[in-house]
Amino acid sequence: MEIRPATDADVDRLIAAAEPASQHHLRERWATQQRGDGLFLLALSDGEVVGHTMLFSESKYAEVRAAHDVAEINALHAYVQGKGIGTAIIGAAEAIAGDWRKPAIGLAVGADNPGARRLYDRLGYQLWNGVQVVDTWTEKDAEGNVIRSHADPCDYLLKPLA
Repeated sequence: MEIRPATDADVDRLIAAAEPASQHHLRERWATQQRGDGLFLLALSDGEVVGHTMLFSESKYAEVRAAHDVAEINALHAYVQGKGIGTAIIGAAEAIAGDWRKPAIGLAVGADNPGARRLYDRLGYQLWNGVQVVDTWTEKDAEGNVIRSHADPCDYLLKPLA
């Protein structure tokens, strides 16, 4: 399995194959990478994308930024569960965050995602001692029109990198 930042061609292929509601998120991730605010990481097996995540160079949550200098994993997707895809993506993200000289890496996980929480616990992520974060985001159609707004309470987890 190969984990690497997305390219123009990758993003074009992902958008062409995605549901309309996912296309805008993919474009946002690509724009974040283009601005230099993070990396849109892809997991590939035999040349096919089997998962992805956004690795931000800093937390998207003001509460976390005020307390910690962390890189942040956001929206981890492994297309098939139980094949080590998520673990591989997280390992690559941790290595990159270390290269960025970040002392820790973080992520938010909703209570409605116990499988992900078990993975993060197994990989050494621990609940931070700050407030519960609220992940706010908008669901948009392919043209960028807002379909629905979300405000999801999440536990924030940290893992030291040193």
